[in-house]
Amino acid sequence: MVGTGKDRLQINRYELYSIDETPEGLRSVQSVLRSRYSADMASTKHIPIDQLTVGMFIAGLDQPWYRTPFLLHKWLVSNPDDIVQLKRHGILVVTIDTDRGLDVGAAAPPAPATAPPPDEPPPVSVEAAVPQESAQVPQAAVAAAAYRESMAAVERVFSDLEAGNPPKIAALKPIVSRLLEQIVAQPEAMLIQFCLDKVRRFDATLANHGMDVCVLTLILAVENGCAEADLESLGLGALLHDIGYVRLPRNLYRKTTPLTDQEQILMKQHPQLAATVLTQVGSIPDAVSRIILQHHEYQDGSGFPQHLKQEAVSMLAQLVGLADTYDDLVSARHGRPPLLPHDAIRQLFVLGAKGRYEKTLVEVAIKALGVYPLGSLIKLNTNECALVVGLNHEDRLRPRIRIIKGAEGHSQQEPFEVDLQNQPPDQPTRTILRALDPKLEQVDLPQYLEPAVGARS
Repeated sequence: MVGTGKDRLQINRYELYSIDETPEGLRSVQSVLRSRYSADMASTKHIPIDQLTVGMFIAGLDQPWYRTPFLLHKWLVSNPDDIVQLKRHGILVVTIDTDRGLDVGAAAPPAPATAPPPDEPPPVSVEAAVPQESAQVPQAAVAAAAYRESMAAVERVFSDLEAGNPPKIAALKPIVSRLLEQIVAQPEAMLIQFCLDKVRRFDATLANHGMDVCVLTLILAVENGCAEADLESLGLGALLHDIGYVRLPRNLYRKTTPLTDQEQILMKQHPQLAATVLTQVGSIPDAVSRIILQHHEYQDGSGFPQHLKQEAVSMLAQLVGLADTYDDLVSARHGRPPLLPHDAIRQLFVLGAKGRYEKTLVEVAIKALGVYPLGSLIKLNTNECALVVGLNHEDRLRPRIRIIKGAEGHSQQEPFEVDLQNQPPDQPTRTILRALDPKLEQVDLPQYLEPAVGARS
């Protein structure tokens, strides 16, 4: 019914901010929603892709957004190349809005439809998301630049936060958009950047952690097929999920020894303290607020601060919480050394089996990150050592690898790649035995990871 929290979200989308919750008021709201829904449906129709022409307004496609070259599925078609790209990506049926663009058989677009309405940005394709110079620049370099420049922007926002200024949501939105563009275009390159960032960093900050959790969250969201409308909220919530720490002693987050009992109590206050920070923001989406307040709530009720259970925990908050947990596991935290990525994935599986996280979301994380995540150092049955440089989603135990040490233990003069899912018939069949610790093996990951990605561009 309309009075529930979920339905209030639906009403907010229609800009009905003041709700009279008497029976008459709720019936009035329902009537408004029904009439607007009916009006929307009356102006839309499904047509074959061959009938799509310049001047029509696309209101939907027959494929989810993450399987098409466009990050948004609502725009006025102003370029024939858009139609070519849609056909190339297997789109067979499109939904058009005849109130906002041409109908089938119309001779010319109506005057108001010469440009997309102000609330609908022009389409951004994955191809267009990459800078023009990327034709000459390796895709790994494009991803590295996006990661580096986004990190610098996030650090500026967090510097303001630590100085007592409210978070600038408007400054964060372009960061989320740029990261999402790169993740859709080249998720593996962005995961490699995540791995390199971990290796190179000597001291974790709130900004570093927020950035890493944002990248992981968006990767999980794309894998999960999250709706376009949720992506910005997920990115913003992930970037800001730990802002409550700015109200705690500054050394608490960066402490390198185990927390005392009193410090544990203080630490668990950061979601609630975030609420005081959020009150300084003029308007922040409800979904973003819930992510920040609930990212430590678990399905089994063992989380904090409210010990929520099951459906009471926002699915978006669970995604961010899952990304946050993985990032914590692969990072040094309060005297605990980082886990190997493979061991962190195993720990996520255990947490899912115990009911802390919804199992389907844990499966999404394992599919997106791999059983042996990108950057993992592994030992093969041939006694060779290799790095995982690519994922095979059909067979998570057989990723693409880059062999860096031969069977005798010597470094390869020219490391080479092998796809464990499609191995050369003239070579021994390789399988993974176990994950290795790069520090113990004295392997310099950046030396091998950067050319590994560049070789795929």
